[in-house]
Amino acid sequence: MQTLVQPESRYLTVKGLRLHYLDWGSAGAPPLVCVHGFTNTAQAFNGLARRVHDRFHVIATDVRGHGDSAWSPPGAYQYADQVRDLEQIVDHLGLTRFTLVGTSMGGIIAMAYAGAHPERVERLVINDIGPDQEPGSDRITGDVSSRLSSFVDLDEALAFARRMQPKSMGQLSEDEQRELVGSRVRQGADGRWTWRMDPTYIEQRVEHGPPPRPALWDALTRITCPTLVIWAMESDILSEHQAHRMMETLRHGELVAVRDMVHAPTLREPAAVAALDRFLGGA
Repeated sequence: MQTLVQPESRYLTVKGLRLHYLDWGSAGAPPLVCVHGFTNTAQAFNGLARRVHDRFHVIATDVRGHGDSAWSPPGAYQYADQVRDLEQIVDHLGLTRFTLVGTSMGGIIAMAYAGAHPERVERLVINDIGPDQEPGSDRITGDVSSRLSSFVDLDEALAFARRMQPKSMGQLSEDEQRELVGSRVRQGADGRWTWRMDPTYIEQRVEHGPPPRPALWDALTRITCPTLVIWAMESDILSEHQAHRMMETLRHGELVAVRDMVHAPTLREPAAVAALDRFLGGA
């Protein structure tokens, strides 16, 4: 079994809501903030963090209602709520300029934040998401609504993840797979393992669909920093047409295609790794 470098688990409170994040150390190094996708957690960025934590101070957040962050009592799970959380987190940590990475839902949050605060974002990475909703959003809603609600043990949860995400999981070692799946579920008093996600959040999405997105095309026009868009060529969340439109809209955009990959790249793919190393190397 390999020994994996581990971050510190930390918390802060934003307007009464306790939010969790992973701090990968290297205080004083250029900060890099990561925001995960729907149903995932901060540990989705473990691979990226382990590659760059010697050069960057990596902060990976658990979005409200996910992972070890608190559930919102009134069920406030709109993108505006999530963007305000990010604003409060980076302010609390004193990050005046930083690189921002967002995957899927996290990419929506990142685009909205960067459009509102272009002076704060040094570099931006948008992983397989665009301003417009595409058919895959409904697929994800269906997948979440029909998935098993609990598991007898972590092995059963791991087997489920491998069936549902064979390409993503196949890129990880056995230890990394267990680590990632273990971050998505927790063991309850009855011994069964359930999702680390507010059921209200899921119910809202199943009943009403994905939350309305902010005016993200306008946000892209206000982003002034270099921006890397990572596009999975088999994605049903970001089409080739929309990806190229993003390049026409962004002032300093770069598009990287990840072949033979569905939504969303894990950022461990050779094409993504090479692009990120080049892109972040100038930070």
